[in-house]
Amino acid sequence: MQFDEQMLQQITIDVCQSMLGLELLPMSPGNDMAHQLVASVEIRGTRHTIVEVFADDQLMASIAEVMFASDRGSLSEEEIRDAFCEIANMIGGNVKGTYGEEANLSLPVFGSAQDWIETLPQGSLRTTFKCCGHPLTIILREVAAPSAELVGSVTSA
Repeated sequence: MQFDEQMLQQITIDVCQSMLGLELLPMSPGNDMAHQLVASVEIRGTRHTIVEVFADDQLMASIAEVMFASDRGSLSEEEIRDAFCEIANMIGGNVKGTYGEEANLSLPVFGSAQDWIETLPQGSLRTTFKCCGHPLTIILREVAAPSAELVGSVTSA
C-alpha cells in the first residue's frame, strides 16, 4: 500500500482529535521549526520509516494536560515530555499498522529540532495542523530499505 499525505493526516486526526479530543485545523507548514521540540519513532521491517512530531513547549504542555486530565502547574517536565512522546508513539504505531507486514516500532526519542534539516528528502510526507493555537507538524520519512541481514533479525513487536 502506498502511504500518502491524506493517510498521515487521518492518522493524526484519529490520534489527536478522536482519542484525545484535541481540535486540529489543517494549516500551511511554518518555517521556524528550529525553535520547536521533536519526538520521533522508527518503524523497521522490510521498510524503514521515521515518524517525527514537532511542537513548541506550550503545545506539549497542552497535550499533557489533556492526556493526564491535569492542570499545567501540576505536571512535571518529564510528564509533559512523556505525553508528547506518546503522541509520536501512537501516530507511529498507526502508521506501522497500515503497512500490513511485520515490523518493529522503536521507543520514542525526544529532543530539540534545532539541528533538524528543513529540506525533506524525496519520499517524505509532511502535514501541519493548528492545535491549541500552535502548529503541530508530523513528518514521515522513508529511509533506504535495510539490508537483508538486518531484516532477517527484525521481529514483530
